[in-house]
Amino acid sequence: MKLLFFDDYRMGVLNSDRIVDVTSELQHVGIMPPEYLMEGVIANFDSFRPRFEAIAAREQGVPMASVKIRPPLPRPHNVLAAFSNYQDRDEPNILPPDFFYKGATCVIGHGDTIEIPDIPEAVVHHPEPELGYVIGRECKHVSEEDALDMVFGYLNFVDMSNRAIPNRRTTFMGKGMDTYAPIGPVIVTKDEVPDPQDLRVRLWINGDLKQDYNTAAMNHSVRAQIAWLTQYITLMPGDVICCGTHHIGLSPVNDGDRLEVEVDGLERLSLSVRGHGPRKDAHWRPPGTRTS
Repeated sequence: MKLLFFDDYRMGVLNSDRIVDVTSELQHVGIMPPEYLMEGVIANFDSFRPRFEAIAAREQGVPMASVKIRPPLPRPHNVLAAFSNYQDRDEPNILPPDFFYKGATCVIGHGDTIEIPDIPEAVVHHPEPELGYVIGRECKHVSEEDALDMVFGYLNFVDMSNRAIPNRRTTFMGKGMDTYAPIGPVIVTKDEVPDPQDLRVRLWINGDLKQDYNTAAMNHSVRAQIAWLTQYITLMPGDVICCGTHHIGLSPVNDGDRLEVEVDGLERLSLSVRGHGPRKDAHWRPPGTRTS
């Protein structure tokens, strides 16, 4: 099943290219922010799923292009992003698992705009297309064997980076700016993704294919990531974790650019870029490239 929010955060199920409104099944929960609605659906999906399926079977829905798509998780409690998790260098150097946080204000959705701030250091060198996954239940000290049982579903994730922020010993400013974590357009439940370690990930900038890689190249699988993270922190329903990117092919973006990201089976996430001031070139090169 493919779940999403649309218009004024109505909940929908995507059937082909049409959205069926299932908000009526949420009326009993009262008025609450959309992030809590989605978390509640995730945590109690066994109850909601048959009701959503019944509505989707009898309703025609509306074209996806006719509505405003919202982030499927507007304000996740935790957004965790993997460091250096792909075998993409001339001489592979597999590092231990490591992650950084992105704040909730980083999150935007399909059709939204990545904002480049008006500061001298604002050099947005690349969007990183990534497989993201959503936790489905509270979990701590999970084994690799049981790890995928903790996953609710999968989504497209874009990790935006600013490569010229001073003092980047931490990633807070370089990767944590507003709009720097686009997700969506849908959450695809895990039953529709047989193997998260065999998915094609692609990024287009202004229609040109810039990245095309497979999640099989991960150093640390989704299973391994969950097992490692839950040694230290409790993961909760609605937490978003992204798996890192294959660095070869990363490209800068500029004001007016249009981005598209698609992981196999997860629909296509479309975004635009808006700049708010002059920027300088940091001459950053992706790992694995050679200089003359």
